[in-house]
Amino acid sequence: MAEKIPFLDIFPDAAVYGGSCGGLDKAEVLGVKILRESLTMDVRAFFSQMPAPVELSQLERLLAECYGLQGAEIHASYPEPKKNTEKPKERLLMGRPIKPNAERTMLMDVSLESGRVLVEGEVFAEDSRQLAKRGAAILSFKMTDYTGSIHVSQYLRGDADQSVIGQVKPGMWLKVLGNVNYSKFDNDMVLEPAAIAVGEKPRREDTAEEKRVELHLHTRFSALDALSDPGDLIAQAAAWGHPAIAITDHGVAQAFPDAWLAAKKRGIKLIYGMEGYLVNDEDASLAAHGGDDLPLDQEYIAFDIETTGLRVFENAMTEIGAVRFKGGEILEKFSTFVDPGMPISDEITRLTGITDRDVQGAPKPAEAMQMFLDFAGDTPLIAHNADFDTGFMSDACRQAGMDFEPIYLDTLPMARALLPDLKNHKLDTVSNRLSLPAFRHHRAYDDAEVVARIMEKFVPMLAENGIHNFRELNDYVNHRLTRRRRTRHISILVRNKTGLKNLYEIISLSYLKYFNRNPTVPKSVLAKYREGLIIGSACEAGELYDAMLYGKSWPELKRIAEFYDYFEIMPLANNRFLIENGTVRDDESLREVNRRIIQLGRELGKPVVATGDVHFLDPEQ
Repeated sequence: MAEKIPFLDIFPDAAVYGGSCGGLDKAEVLGVKILRESLTMDVRAFFSQMPAPVELSQLERLLAECYGLQGAEIHASYPEPKKNTEKPKERLLMGRPIKPNAERTMLMDVSLESGRVLVEGEVFAEDSRQLAKRGAAILSFKMTDYTGSIHVSQYLRGDADQSVIGQVKPGMWLKVLGNVNYSKFDNDMVLEPAAIAVGEKPRREDTAEEKRVELHLHTRFSALDALSDPGDLIAQAAAWGHPAIAITDHGVAQAFPDAWLAAKKRGIKLIYGMEGYLVNDEDASLAAHGGDDLPLDQEYIAFDIETTGLRVFENAMTEIGAVRFKGGEILEKFSTFVDPGMPISDEITRLTGITDRDVQGAPKPAEAMQMFLDFAGDTPLIAHNADFDTGFMSDACRQAGMDFEPIYLDTLPMARALLPDLKNHKLDTVSNRLSLPAFRHHRAYDDAEVVARIMEKFVPMLAENGIHNFRELNDYVNHRLTRRRRTRHISILVRNKTGLKNLYEIISLSYLKYFNRNPTVPKSVLAKYREGLIIGSACEAGELYDAMLYGKSWPELKRIAEFYDYFEIMPLANNRFLIENGTVRDDESLREVNRRIIQLGRELGKPVVATGDVHFLDPEQ
């Protein structure tokens, strides 16, 4: 096509967009090609201004529908906006012009010894006034550059230029050149200005060639948890060239109307969503992992491990102990120290009695696990707080390229369901409650033998409740522990109109039927209304991240992760409080959690998204 033809002459159905989409009423078509094999259309077009990405994609869908094609792609060209390379002249409010190359001092570095300084900042308070009796005035305002703040104050005599009075307003960004002195009147350090000019507030820029889409963002409608107006957030994303943005407030959809108006005005795509409070009423408290139809009254391998600490990605095993038992009879025993490849702390030695000398020359984790697997064979395993033990075992096997996906039981959720009167359900507490003999706690073999004795007591207790196999055990424990479950954060994004309707259903039920301190969303309800929704793993308060920190086994992590459509990782700064409260050791531990989430995504074929968990528009907020 040699000539330029008005876009709406060739595609009159596009007139529904009027003058939007880069000035469609003035756009010209440069060429059109139909690709028969793929049933798609390629259009080259010139627009009077850059079309918004969301409007362009909508126009492409319209053309495809009009002509019965699989798709359409518009290659848009448009005039490059003229860049003004000249800096705007600064408006002088007081004194002589400030030299452009003058060195600036950050307010955090200003002290009484600073002498003459040039500072910049935003005015946040102003208290200038005229002194009528003297014909003088006092210039007084406070400014900040978000590293520190300072009071700018000057007494202006009657014969001095007082035109600056009334010109300084809160919100202005000023450059102030002056001397730092101590004011007896203010009883504080002040900056006495010699020159004041209106400057331009530095703006943050997104210089990435490929723009990202924020999928985890909170507005002021996340009660007591965020500050920004939806319109301001969307305006910032649009200014950075982001093609879309998601709104995920805590448990509400109140920002949707404002966000829709702002997104339409700015020409970017709005993704409706919510960060919900998930209660896992389906499979959070599994007592049996695998082997649904296996009977409870059978042969087991009771086992326990000791470690250098609580985190799989930071610590390692120091001992494995196990017994083969059936019907209360110990049939076979297994015990070995394990060389963790790291020093054992004094605290762990006091707790377990295991020293560096004990593990010197002991099998490495992979070798010790092979010995244990040879001992256990295909017999179902059982432990107290089994997810902790299997987490370390699974990690050792995974690093060595060994398979470890056992069938196992956990006496901890069993104890919580059968012995609800106990204040805690630690191994020694449960043992005392069942009147079992005293034992040497925190040594692997002794703990394993106690687990065998506990299971011997639990089997008849479960039988009295009609529980005879693994599947019935899970149903029983899950039902008994439903009310005691913690809420976890979960990200919910809307895919289409069906999803939006289902999100509204979920929000209504979370407030009207399941409200418990927060508008909670049972996992069963989410599964029922899941059509049209995309489910993400959320932040460190989510189920998946928590399972990572808890050290659950790789097969268990994969089971948990299967529920989600995508996984989230976040900047280290978001989760550094986990270092401060002692949950993890350092930044490298946080990186390792992110790496493991990425590895999960690769193995399960699910996307991993870098999100910001945004609560503020600007860093200073």
